[in-house]
Amino acid sequence: MPVNGNLNILIVDDEPLACRRLQVLCHRIESIAHVAVAASGTAALQHINDNLPDIVLLDIDMPDISGVEIADHCQQMESAPKVIFTTAHSRYAVQAFRLEAVDYLLKPVKEVLLIEALARAGEKLQRENRKAAPDHSLWVRDGETSLQIRSADIERIEAERDYMRLCLPGCSYLIHESMYSLIKKLPPDMFVRVHRSAMVRRDMIGEIRRKGRRQYAILIDGNQVPIGPRYADAVVTVAR
Repeated sequence: MPVNGNLNILIVDDEPLACRRLQVLCHRIESIAHVAVAASGTAALQHINDNLPDIVLLDIDMPDISGVEIADHCQQMESAPKVIFTTAHSRYAVQAFRLEAVDYLLKPVKEVLLIEALARAGEKLQRENRKAAPDHSLWVRDGETSLQIRSADIERIEAERDYMRLCLPGCSYLIHESMYSLIKKLPPDMFVRVHRSAMVRRDMIGEIRRKGRRQYAILIDGNQVPIGPRYADAVVTVAR
């Protein structure tokens, strides 16, 4: 999953067994940092308003406030959580997707389907976060042309002598900058230094692997970048 260890989940279900099953499944997923539970619609609305969870796993049939009403409330929020319906009934599916639900899972919820739905929700959150972030950009040369590229589109940066290579999906550009000067131009919370000659966008780090005495950041696109001992603690913290 693209979101690294920081998803906050709210499970809304008045059935204790169904709720417990979702808790167990969520605790197996590394990208989830916290799981809260609401056993009623009223408690769910209170938690959503007070804590702003990233994703709500939402039952529909509840005795006080229906899941559809809760989803409608979420949709109207400025920072709307992503909704995944988890229900025993298929008849609400059309209504659910009109409310822009990420998915509609029938009980008993299968683990593989839950993982896929959470991954899609995480991807949507990342896209929205990038759009909401200030539009930092850099100018690069491409032959005789100057191009403006968004910092959020850069996946990793690698030093090549007196130049820095900016790696984007499917292409890369060289700019005549030092690592130090480039760091000052980039958003401070978007990249992490992994080596004296490399930086990686934080949400690109999928996991950390050790090979012998060395550690590597494994990126979600399959590339791997060696981690310098000086930067290991910061990289491991980002990957959690």
